[in-house]
Amino acid sequence: MLSRRIWVAALMLFGFNTLVQAADSPSDWQVLFDGTSLDAWRGYGAKDGSLPEGWVIEDGTLARAKQAGDIITKQQFDNYELEFEWKISEGGNSGIIYHVQETENPPYFTGPEYQVLDNKGWNLEPTADTAAGSLYALYKPAKDASKPAGEWNTGRIVLDGNHVEHWLNGQKVVDAEIGSDDWNTRVANSKFKDWPFAKELKGHIALQEHGHPVWFRNIKIRPLAEKDAAADKPLRILLVTQSGGFQHPTITRKSSDLSHTEKIMTELGIKSGLFRVDCTKDVENDFKPELIKNYDIVMFYTTGKMYNKDQQLPISEDVMEWFLGTWLKQEGHAFLGVHSAADTFEDYEPYWDMIGGSFNGHPWGAGSTVTIKVHDPSHPAAAPWGESVTLKDEIYQFSHWQPEKVRVLMSLDMEKTDLKKPYHVPVLWVKEYGNGRVMHMSMGHREDVWENPTYQKSLLGGIRWLSGQEPGNAKPNPEVDAKENEIAKSAAKG
Repeated sequence: MLSRRIWVAALMLFGFNTLVQAADSPSDWQVLFDGTSLDAWRGYGAKDGSLPEGWVIEDGTLARAKQAGDIITKQQFDNYELEFEWKISEGGNSGIIYHVQETENPPYFTGPEYQVLDNKGWNLEPTADTAAGSLYALYKPAKDASKPAGEWNTGRIVLDGNHVEHWLNGQKVVDAEIGSDDWNTRVANSKFKDWPFAKELKGHIALQEHGHPVWFRNIKIRPLAEKDAAADKPLRILLVTQSGGFQHPTITRKSSDLSHTEKIMTELGIKSGLFRVDCTKDVENDFKPELIKNYDIVMFYTTGKMYNKDQQLPISEDVMEWFLGTWLKQEGHAFLGVHSAADTFEDYEPYWDMIGGSFNGHPWGAGSTVTIKVHDPSHPAAAPWGESVTLKDEIYQFSHWQPEKVRVLMSLDMEKTDLKKPYHVPVLWVKEYGNGRVMHMSMGHREDVWENPTYQKSLLGGIRWLSGQEPGNAKPNPEVDAKENEIAKSAAKG
């Protein structure tokens, strides 16, 4: 199922510490606990900076070892993402409370809580509003993502102005907006209604002492970029990674984690501030007009057919007609196809006519070294690559190819690639589609391609163009196709 509303997307605390390395510098992060020092913490109400004796460093973890009060960060924070790992005892209960103001009352009087809990020990359904990962007593976890008592969980909290996200083991489980009508209604029906609850968007971070053993480790925080109050909200992208046919490893989920590609896109959106992404492998429930209308861009990394039941990507023809004929042709809407998006609905002409072509084999497999040339270095999607790039990836060739309808930005350089074929092989192209826009990026089979900083910059440039934030020529250039065909024929003959 879709990770519900993604005013921004999902992100990383999946213990995926190599994610988007080029876009994520260690200097971005401030370590709050690394297993060796408690200098960032003090007792709640302890103006002298002291720490309760019950909180100790135990085998590299921050542990509540015996009776103690809550502890808080010495600093106050706003607009940040907080990553951490936690482990709870059987029947244990704790929490991480944010936006905390020091008063005579406990931290939860002023701050919302990320619940840390042994669901089984409390006989709770994993989607109860006080279950692990919940925004305590207000928002239930959207899905069961917790691990049993005694096992380590990864957690993440994103606070972007009024927007709140809770992540648990790679899944976004809470998405809320402080001060919204929905939020205010929930608070009015809770025990928080008469308290100074969540009135400030800057405050301390508290670790709750609730009478049970609990352990934390690898706690770090980084600020989110400040936004102009008049600026638009981040774009919303629906990323579909469901496969009716072959499923690529980079979009295969393990356990409750997001896939490699989903993590990269989520992190890229948060880090850039450009977009937020919802990820789905359940198009029957999530690819519906009433949901799609909330997005700016729909992104496919998919396989499957329309009519073949054995390889069907279960989006109905009626919905696809609406999507292609109405939604996508509206100004401000766009489609981003990645790699096997062209290996989708090859039996459904309106789709391949929209995207520009259909998968017709990949003579250049995942281990092939290829050189790709850039035809339009002024376009924001192609500019990061310079004049050309040599790398390893699986490269598709296409049927239903329509050079008169697309602008080719990058192609396989047949003269510099070992396996030579006597025809043009486009790699990146764009097109106008009604008042909407379309881009297809053929690269993306391999995980290391997704980790490539230039690939990420290319996607970001493409998304900016798709959304109209950066100019770029989309006029069809069939002359490039004709020229590259001749070059390829000559190279293959030679």
